[in-house]
Amino acid sequence: MSTDERKKKLGKRIRQEREAQGISLRRFATMIGLGHSYLVDVENGRRNIGFDNLCKIADGLGVSIGTLADK
Repeated sequence: MSTDERKKKLGKRIRQEREAQGISLRRFATMIGLGHSYLVDVENGRRNIGFDNLCKIADGLGVSIGTLADK
Protein backbone atom coordinates (compact mmCIF):
# COMPACT_ATOMS: atom_id res chain seq x y z
CA MET A 1 0.00 0.00 0.00
CA SER A 2 1.36 3.42 -0.92
CA THR A 3 1.78 6.30 1.52
CA ASP A 4 -1.07 8.20 -0.17
CA GLU A 5 -3.37 5.21 0.22
CA ARG A 6 -2.45 4.93 3.89
CA LYS A 7 -3.16 8.63 4.48
CA LYS A 8 -6.56 8.29 2.80
CA LYS A 9 -7.39 5.19 4.82
CA LEU A 10 -6.40 6.86 8.09
CA GLY A 11 -8.34 10.02 7.23
CA LYS A 12 -11.42 7.98 6.37
CA ARG A 13 -11.18 6.12 9.67
CA ILE A 14 -10.84 9.39 11.62
CA ARG A 15 -13.92 10.78 9.85
CA GLN A 16 -15.90 7.59 10.56
CA GLU A 17 -15.05 7.71 14.27
CA ARG A 18 -15.86 11.42 14.53
CA GLU A 19 -19.17 11.09 12.70
CA ALA A 20 -20.14 7.99 14.69
CA GLN A 21 -19.82 10.13 17.81
CA GLY A 22 -21.92 12.90 16.26
CA ILE A 23 -19.16 15.50 16.45
CA SER A 24 -19.00 18.17 13.75
CA LEU A 25 -15.65 18.87 12.17
CA ARG A 26 -15.59 22.46 13.48
CA ARG A 27 -16.46 21.37 17.00
CA PHE A 28 -13.84 18.62 16.93
CA ALA A 29 -11.16 21.04 15.71
CA THR A 30 -11.96 23.36 18.61
CA MET A 31 -12.04 20.48 21.10
CA ILE A 32 -8.56 19.26 20.23
CA GLY A 33 -6.92 22.59 19.36
CA LEU A 34 -6.24 21.94 15.68
CA GLY A 35 -7.33 24.03 12.72
CA HIS A 36 -10.49 23.21 10.81
CA SER A 37 -8.72 23.29 7.43
CA TYR A 38 -5.95 21.05 8.80
CA LEU A 39 -8.53 18.44 9.82
CA VAL A 40 -10.28 18.71 6.46
CA ASP A 41 -6.98 17.86 4.81
CA VAL A 42 -6.33 15.01 7.26
CA GLU A 43 -9.74 13.44 6.70
CA ASN A 44 -9.31 13.71 2.94
CA GLY A 45 -5.87 12.08 3.04
CA ARG A 46 -4.04 15.19 1.87
CA ARG A 47 -2.03 15.81 5.01
CA ASN A 48 0.85 13.92 6.56
CA ILE A 49 -0.06 13.82 10.26
CA GLY A 50 2.64 14.31 12.86
CA PHE A 51 2.64 12.00 15.87
CA ASP A 52 1.62 14.73 18.33
CA ASN A 53 -1.41 15.65 16.23
CA LEU A 54 -2.34 12.01 15.74
CA CYS A 55 -2.31 11.65 19.53
CA LYS A 56 -4.56 14.72 19.89
CA ILE A 57 -7.00 13.26 17.36
CA ALA A 58 -7.07 9.82 18.98
CA ASP A 59 -7.43 11.29 22.49
CA GLY A 60 -10.20 13.62 21.30
CA LEU A 61 -12.08 10.65 19.91
CA GLY A 62 -11.37 8.53 22.98
CA VAL A 63 -9.71 5.78 20.95
CA SER A 64 -6.22 4.40 20.59
CA ILE A 65 -3.97 5.24 17.67
CA GLY A 66 -4.10 1.55 16.82
CA THR A 67 -7.87 1.71 16.50
CA LEU A 68 -7.53 4.45 13.88
CA ALA A 69 -4.76 2.69 12.02
CA ASP A 70 -6.06 -0.89 12.07
CA LYS A 71 -9.24 -0.72 10.04
